[in-house]
This record gives sequence, C-alpha cells and structure tokens, in this order.
Amino acid sequence: MSRPLEKIALALPFAVFLAIYGSSVGHGFVADDFGWILDSRSGSAHDLGALFFKSSGFYRPVVGLTFAADYALFGTHPLGYGLTNVLLAGICAVLLYLVARELSLPSGAAALAVALWLLNPHGINTAVLWMSGRTSLLLTLGSLAAVLTLLRGHPFLALLPAAVALFSKEEAFLLPAILFLWWIGFRRADLPSRTQMALWWLCSAALIGLYLALRFQTGAMTPWTAPPYYRFTLNPAIVFRNIGEYADRALTFPAAVAALAWIVLRPSSERAPMSRAVVICGAAWIAGGYGLTMFLPVRSSLYACFPSAGACLIAADIAGRCWNAAAVPARRRAVVAAIVVTLGMTPIYVLRNRTTLANARFSTRVLRDLASATRDVPPGGIVVVLDDRTRRPNVETAFNMALGDAFELTAGRRLTFWVEPELQHAKLAGLTPPCASCAALRVDLRNALIR
Repeated sequence: MSRPLEKIALALPFAVFLAIYGSSVGHGFVADDFGWILDSRSGSAHDLGALFFKSSGFYRPVVGLTFAADYALFGTHPLGYGLTNVLLAGICAVLLYLVARELSLPSGAAALAVALWLLNPHGINTAVLWMSGRTSLLLTLGSLAAVLTLLRGHPFLALLPAAVALFSKEEAFLLPAILFLWWIGFRRADLPSRTQMALWWLCSAALIGLYLALRFQTGAMTPWTAPPYYRFTLNPAIVFRNIGEYADRALTFPAAVAALAWIVLRPSSERAPMSRAVVICGAAWIAGGYGLTMFLPVRSSLYACFPSAGACLIAADIAGRCWNAAAVPARRRAVVAAIVVTLGMTPIYVLRNRTTLANARFSTRVLRDLASATRDVPPGGIVVVLDDRTRRPNVETAFNMALGDAFELTAGRRLTFWVEPELQHAKLAGLTPPCASCAALRVDLRNALIR
C-alpha cells in the first residue's frame, strides 16, 4: 500500500468537513442568533466590557464578544458569522490534535481523533451551521486549550483558557475537576507538592467564585429561576433517558470506528488494547462534560460537542494500537475501509444539514418579505403573521420567539409581531394575542410569500 494512499485516507475526512460545512454556512440566521447579535453590538471598548455585566437569560459574555466582533466586521451578512464558526471548529481540531499528541498518541491516531470529532453525526453540524452553536465550540476550544496547557506543565496558566470556556457556556463549571483528574491521571510522576496543589484548587475556586459573582449580578438564569425545562431534575426517567441518548450521541460513532479498526486490522494480542491513562482522561472528559446536562429536562445535540472529544481520544488510541500491531495486508484493508466509510457517510452529513439550512434560508426570505410588506407600518405597530405550521420550515422552526428581534436587526425598526397559530412558548414569553382592531397589518405567509 503506497504512502500517498494512506495520506489520502487521513486527509479525506478534513476535506469532507470543509466541503460540506464550508458550502453550507452563512445562508441565514435562526432563532437565538438574532438576540445574540442585537445584545452584543458594541460601539466602544466600554460596551465590550459591559458584556460581562449583563445577560439576556444566559450568561455567556465570551460568546457575546465573538458576536460583537462579527457584527463590526460583517454587519448583518450571515456568511461571515458562519465562517467564524468554521474557524472556531478548526481551532478546536488543532487543539484536539495537540492534546492527543501530549497523550502520546501517534500522529496518525491523533489525526483520527480529530476526524472522529469533526465528523461525529451529532453535535458538530448544529455547532457549526447554527450561529448560536458557537457556544459549544468556544466551550470546547477553551477546555482543550486548558488541558493542553496543563499537560505541558503549566497548571496555573491553564486556568486562563478554562476561564474562556467557563464564560462561554455553563458546562465548564466542572472543568477544574476534569483538569485535576487529567493532571493526576497522566502526569502522576510530575505532581507538585500538596501545598502547590492546594493553591491550584484555591485559584480554581476563585475563578468559579468570580464567575458566580458576575453571573448573579446580571440576573441571568439560575437553577431556581430558569424555565422548567432548564431546571435540574433527579427524575430517574429523565436522567436515565438522558444518559442513554447522550451516550449514543457522544460514544456510538467513535466506538463503531474503534470496533471496525479492530475487526479489519486484526491486531496481535501481545499489546495492550488501550492506554489506561487515555481511558481515565477520556472518561473524565465525558463524565465531566455531561455532568450538568444529564440532569436537565431539555435535550440538545449541542451538549455532545464538548464531551465527545473524550470518546474520540479513546477510540483513536484503540485504533492506533491496532494499527501498530497489525500486519501490512491488514493495514491495506484498513486504509481502503477508511476511505470507503468516509465517502459513504458523506451523504448522511448532507442530509442531516438540510433542516438547519432550510430554516436559515426561510428566515432570510421571510425577513426580506416582511420588510417589504411592512414599509408603511409605524415603529411599534402590531403585525399579525399567519404561519403554516403543517409544513417545515415555518416561523416557529426558523424564529421560535425571536421574530421581533430578527426584524429589528435586519430592518432597523421595532415592530410587535403576533404569530397565528400561537407559538408554543408564547404564553411563557408573556405574549398575548392583539385585539381585532389593534393590528396594523396581517401578513399571510401560508401561500404567496414563501415556498
């Protein structure tokens, strides 16, 4: 088997990722995107700093900083925002490769870990195609940078990228515990004194304390004030269902590839099938990454983006060990299998992206048509929008409760929109239907404007 074909097998997943997502991002904003951009627009350094002292429900100021930068560069053109998400995913990929190398994975196995993470059918597509999905990308980026810094012997410095992760998404609340387990799991021979370790925990606690102090003063959601679907629960039915579904989303694809590698390569039994340290670190990453979300009633594929990196490291370590213990003919089969599997799964990624793309294109067309139809409606006027909920995309799938924010962002005017049939969370948002004579305009999206 020629080395060029092996290089093709390694490069192909990254080419597929860029081809699929590079051509799919930037077709429009969806749902939470509009609120993020509106709340993050900044005209000065003071405005940027103010992002750490305000909240629109969540407290994720680092995410706001990225939206502020995108708005300054691209205005309301979605392509730039989408390319930012692709860039963030690329940075995560580089960091994951470096982390794998620090865990002593060979370069080919490290590249496989990255490929598994980028091509996981769950989580990554939403994180990249949905502008607001960058919350999970920034969480993963900061966490990987933190553990990489720790593995390179700078545990205190690692708290800086850990802060980036924490101020990007709430799942990083358990990141100090993950870092500590990696520290003792893979750097046991280089552990500092108990005094230094106690000081590290004190600094970690200070970081968490600063985060909580800033968060609480903004009025951001807490486990006690959040909507019911964002409140922690110990209901066994919900928790066990979450465990099953999230295990599937983070583990199934890497585990399947590792199993396929073992079947195709047929390694000798002389070598250990996996590294104990990698398993400890990967398992700690998975458990810590799901440590909060498994207790939430609401489920999202985005929650798999961060913890799946741990599963990819374990799977890549297993596959790499199989490769090193395999004969040349088996390696030939593995290279061919890798190419066939990658190309065979490409249509799956394309199909899974169709819903997100359809919602993005739909929102762009609806906003264009609403801007034209409401030219004579004064600011603050009420517009009733008739939606066709029997087909998708529709107003609810594309905007959720954000139609007013979306219109203000793109048209520069604030109108009040009421959608019929009533949106699922309208009452929860405090919206009530207008009186018969209050609406300045009724816009029917069911037939003419959007197809």
